[in-house]
Amino acid sequence: MRILSAFSAFSAFSAFSAFSALSAQSLASRVADAPDGVVRMQVESRVGVCGDGRDLVGYKSAIFAHNFQSIGGHWNSSRCEPGPLRVTLTVADGQVTQVRTQVGGSWPSSESRVTDLGVVPPHEASPYFFSLVPRLESRSGKDRLLLPAVLADAAPVIQPLLALARDTERAEHTRSQAILWLGLLGDETVVPALVQFARDDVDDGDDRKGRKKGLGGAAMAALHTLEGDVGVPALIDLARDPHVGTRRNAAFWLGQNGSESARRMLHTMIENGNEATRVRSHAIFALTHGGDTPDSEFGYLRNLYPRLDDHEVKEAIIQGMQEDEGAGGRWLIERALDARESWKLRKAALFWAGQRDETPTAELARVYREADDPELREHAIFVLSQREDEAAIDALMRIARDDPDTRMRGKALFWLAQKDDPRIKKLIADLVLKERDE
Repeated sequence: MRILSAFSAFSAFSAFSAFSALSAQSLASRVADAPDGVVRMQVESRVGVCGDGRDLVGYKSAIFAHNFQSIGGHWNSSRCEPGPLRVTLTVADGQVTQVRTQVGGSWPSSESRVTDLGVVPPHEASPYFFSLVPRLESRSGKDRLLLPAVLADAAPVIQPLLALARDTERAEHTRSQAILWLGLLGDETVVPALVQFARDDVDDGDDRKGRKKGLGGAAMAALHTLEGDVGVPALIDLARDPHVGTRRNAAFWLGQNGSESARRMLHTMIENGNEATRVRSHAIFALTHGGDTPDSEFGYLRNLYPRLDDHEVKEAIIQGMQEDEGAGGRWLIERALDARESWKLRKAALFWAGQRDETPTAELARVYREADDPELREHAIFVLSQREDEAAIDALMRIARDDPDTRMRGKALFWLAQKDDPRIKKLIADLVLKERDE
């Protein structure tokens, strides 16, 4: 009986594979037989797919617009309405040269000859669109190439996506997109494969926000995206990886997750004096820039700050306080005025305080008045010059007109001259007349 069951299962799988291949071939034949021009088909989409009938397509935490994509973040659009996939193929000599996918709306106008295939079943459409990937992956619109394959309703896509991700003959961009879709469409069964991708890609090349480019970064983004936080334990494990770049990258996505277990791991990384400084600093960045950072986390960092002896890690906390809408501004001003702090940290605190809209300009001007260091006073003038409110201009005009330090008056006047304000023109004219009279 066991042999019969195994044989029956194998036969069923073989029949399914043959049916999928036949479906794709059948659809491929219909497209190949179409005259040059445009071939249209409509495919039922997955629950949750929406669009604006033109370029915008959204699904779960992924959104695609004209020359833009975001996967694994947060987005909102009132223009995104549920609807079927409308797929337009450009065909020449029996070959597809371009694929365009929209959701909802009506078909775009076309000056080319149009062949309408009507409604195509998802189980037939998805394997066909996967089959187009090798030929079209180097063309424009590659971010959207997988859309009709993965968004077709109830289509089995996990194995095709894994095959694409593992195919070293495919472009890295295609493999990364496949991995990201595994995070959106997969479950706990894809975690081992994603972890393997993350561990295999150990290059420490990072982009400006610390998210490593390549398959490793895509794999960690996918682990973060999996529903139910089933990828978080794997991210925590990757945060202990021997490679600095992997740990740093894992920290970013733990911060994006924001679960209690993810934040606890970030605390461990931050407080570990044996951890690389750039990993600790990036863990702070991740904790404060996750999007929904609780006030308690900012309090945790402020309490931790005095116990740290690494200047770079302390500077990371100072930068993170820019995101604290509560006590962050006042704390930054206190650091800027604290003569026990290093010049570099005081300067950083003043700069990030000035970047906060919530910080009163009067507090920045107070730093100028009370600072005991000429370099910090000069930096305060620069910070004030970056504000657009009248209070900042008033403060700079008072310095330019009344400050006993001629060097500070000159610095304030320099930055005022960059602004278009009639009061400044009058001040400059008055100063010129005063100097002439003297």
